[in-house]
Amino acid sequence: MRGTKSHTPTVVSTPSEMRLLNVESVRRCGADLSADVLPYLESTTRAVPAPVVIRRILNGRWDDVSNALHFSKVLGVSLQSIRHELIRYSWHNLPTECQLPEDHAILQSLPVEQLTQLEIPIVAVQESDVCDIDGARCTGTLDSRNHWSRNDWVWVQAGSKGRYGALRGCLPAKLVALFKIMDYTCENALRSITPVRLSIAVHSGFPTDIHGLVKVQMRDNAREFTIVDVRKIYGLAQGIPEGERRWRVNSRIDLRTFNELY
Repeated sequence: MRGTKSHTPTVVSTPSEMRLLNVESVRRCGADLSADVLPYLESTTRAVPAPVVIRRILNGRWDDVSNALHFSKVLGVSLQSIRHELIRYSWHNLPTECQLPEDHAILQSLPVEQLTQLEIPIVAVQESDVCDIDGARCTGTLDSRNHWSRNDWVWVQAGSKGRYGALRGCLPAKLVALFKIMDYTCENALRSITPVRLSIAVHSGFPTDIHGLVKVQMRDNAREFTIVDVRKIYGLAQGIPEGERRWRVNSRIDLRTFNELY
């Protein structure tokens, strides 16, 4: 339940906050400084701008898919399921004026592009200006590089930080497909979305065994998949199999995961 990871650095322009922290520390300590020191420090301190947003990148286009009808045939999923989940995604994620059309004929005719790779930028541990890249692959039922199909496990932000116990709002999910859909009824808006099969956290996400790891399992009565925006995918996930449909979440696979979970 883990894909490959590349370590291509991506430099992000974010100034250090150390000077701001020093100024605040001087204030708290009540140091006996001359009257012009603090104004001088403040005048030479740059305001910290909003964090730079780093995009997730989809690539690896398949040429056999052009609309939702073709997509359902290639994926082996009913067209009714795709339409239902697209409308559900639209209701919960898009503003009213930009929601996908609910007319079935229009919805299934919207242009679709299926892709096989998702690059997910991950801020490096202790280096806020450098990102590693998690490379998630998803081929659905299609062969990957002349081998079997591959559908990686990823972390999906499925709720607030207070949910799912130690998992802090995230759940492991298996990618079903990666695709872009263009809504020509709303200024050709392009949506990068992915159907996933979400797991559920056992015991509300709290560690219960001697290993100190959270357990998750696949949902028994869930719908075929849930469509989420690719921006809710936060990296590759890894689990240790425990039975046919249950895993221990490996929070110790790397330092970043260890710091994020638990």
